[in-house]
Amino acid sequence: MNNERSSKPQIFLLHYAGGDRNSFRPLIEELQSQFQIETPELPGRGDRMSEPPLKDKQEAIADVLKQIKRTRKKDVPYLIYGHSMGAILGFEICHAMEKENDAPVYFVATGYPGPGIKDTPPIADLPKTEFFAEVRKLGGISDEVMQYEELLDFFEPLLRGDFGLLENKNNQTPNIKIQTSIYAVMGKSEKYALNIRNWANYTEATCECQIVNGNHFFINQNFNYLSQVIRNLMNAAMAK
Repeated sequence: MNNERSSKPQIFLLHYAGGDRNSFRPLIEELQSQFQIETPELPGRGDRMSEPPLKDKQEAIADVLKQIKRTRKKDVPYLIYGHSMGAILGFEICHAMEKENDAPVYFVATGYPGPGIKDTPPIADLPKTEFFAEVRKLGGISDEVMQYEELLDFFEPLLRGDFGLLENKNNQTPNIKIQTSIYAVMGKSEKYALNIRNWANYTEATCECQIVNGNHFFINQNFNYLSQVIRNLMNAAMAK
């Protein structure tokens, strides 16, 4: 069983702000028969609830890189997929893995139009009501969750921490291009969906972009579609 598991290609799933390793449960269920699924998780949530949240994007990148390197099987190909914050971190993680001569065969980025486009004012330090109004506007939390005060209380520190991590003044957009092919998807009603072709400026390889129905969390209604995209990209890469 272990041999079968270790010989499978790997998929690394990078969660969004406020998310954890279980955020992609339906996707994991779709893909785990064919791939070895890895779910790096940042401190302050899930299995790492007792650890203090990180406050800087570079700390988060270093943390996820450490987890990837720990579980990476060098003899099999792999793909990195990130949604929103996961896509922001994933871009620089791809670049770091390329420098290690262990590039992914693909980078799949959803819910983010690539570096240098979003011009959103900082929200991490807003009062609670305004903070959640902005998070909701960004599509960062469901209407169902908004109805329950105790759920908002639970998610508030985690969401503030993750938005603060991304809004940190030290987080300059790196002037880099990756060598890895990119497949980018955004929801039609996302504010920057029409900027999705921006991703082509950040890779020396191929870049394919799709816009699907839905808002920032279009992924929740499209896990079948995403699993098929990932399966197709990996199968095509492995057939070369």
